Amino acid sequence: MDRRELLGAIETGRARLEEALTRYPDGAMLERIDEEWTRKDVVAHVEAWERRVVDLAESLHAGAIPTGHTETDELNARFYADNRDRSLEDVRSGERAAYAAMIAEIARLSDEELFDGSHFAWTEGDPLAAWFRGNGDEHYDEHLEQLTRPAR
Repeated sequence: MDRRELLGAIETGRARLEEALTRYPDGAMLERIDEEWTRKDVVAHVEAWERRVVDLAESLHAGAIPTGHTETDELNARFYADNRDRSLEDVRSGERAAYAAMIAEIARLSDEELFDGSHFAWTEGDPLAAWFRGNGDEHYDEHLEQLTRPAR
């Protein structure tokens, strides 16, 4: 994979996400799709993980080593609690900004930083590009069914 392929995959996944979201007017974005989450909550969740991968990449690029390990479920619960009371417009604009920051961070990083799995020891052999895919197109695809399911 190279930079063009990385960006292409993320942008294609982004198009799938945006196409799914255009199906729902504001009221439908606030409908519950499971016991707890609304479609708005899913968008806020996506935003939180986009921001997290950007923060991680910025830290690694600056030579810092992230400390502590938080389980995914714990992070998801924290992200939900932090975002559930935000307005729909704030979530939408925040997620767009987080996506733009993710694309900008990819542009800022060198090919070695993105694609050499040994460049940042903290990633334990995974290239940083895989982290961007995991929090970009792969994450969008993971939540498409959730976004498009009927309200409860």
